[in-house]
Amino acid sequence: MTQIQLIKLGRVLTLAGYFGLLIGLFAWHLLIEPAAKHLMSIIILLQIGPLMFPLMGLLKGKLYTHAWSMYVAIFYFIIGVWYAGHIDDRAIGLYVIFTSLTFFLGTLLYTRFMGKQVNAQNAANDNSEN
Repeated sequence: MTQIQLIKLGRVLTLAGYFGLLIGLFAWHLLIEPAAKHLMSIIILLQIGPLMFPLMGLLKGKLYTHAWSMYVAIFYFIIGVWYAGHIDDRAIGLYVIFTSLTFFLGTLLYTRFMGKQVNAQNAANDNSEN
């Protein structure tokens, strides 16, 4: 695969994993297995709130946002392992593990190859100025 194809693949995997987490957690907590009414807002805030921080940067394709959102993906991987440890929540746990790994792999590919492309462009610009 070419570098541009790997960048596009990273972008697709990032957005698929991100929105998979977002939609899956919403569906799980609001439709599939809703919590008690008085806990709903706290659960939504704590589990979906961290996903809101990188939203605009991911949609705009910002390199720096992709780089630090890897940590968000790892956070959700840990949540998935935590859920998968209990037999009643194993389905959502495996789903969160899969989507967080997709999110992580996408950010890893995008950051690595887009960073290389930006460095090559900067080097070319420096050489043309001299």
